[in-house]
Amino acid sequence: MRIALTLVTGLALAACATTSPAPVAQQFTQTSGSPAALVNAIRKQAGVSGVKRSRVLDAAAKAHANDMASNNFFGHTGSNGSSVAKRVKAAGYTWCTVSENVGKGYRSSPRAIEAWRVSRGHYRNMVNRKAREFGFARSGDYSVMVLAARKC
Repeated sequence: MRIALTLVTGLALAACATTSPAPVAQQFTQTSGSPAALVNAIRKQAGVSGVKRSRVLDAAAKAHANDMASNNFFGHTGSNGSSVAKRVKAAGYTWCTVSENVGKGYRSSPRAIEAWRVSRGHYRNMVNRKAREFGFARSGDYSVMVLAARKC
């Protein structure tokens, strides 16, 4: 029983920490540039139209990055219990689709974006066909990207 429980727990944790390459046809070669240039290069390679940078989504991303840095935690739920949906709405963005990538420990924006590119769930967020805008922010060791659209 103990062995079976350990095996199930190990498999569940492995599924959360997937680092297999993103399912794209070609190797991604752009390793520097602005967050917009990097995200749009990834989207282009996936055959998806680009996203536009949004000051409102930047503000929502910055607030969450600052919250994590100030309160020494890491996750999608804010220290006040907020979700990305609530943070984006509070920033003044009326959305029909919204997603968030968070990262900790990456020394630069390109490194955070590359880590998300090779993570299936984060990659899915970045190439979501419904996303039209994005925001990106860093605070200390924390990086946050919010992708959203006002109309679906």
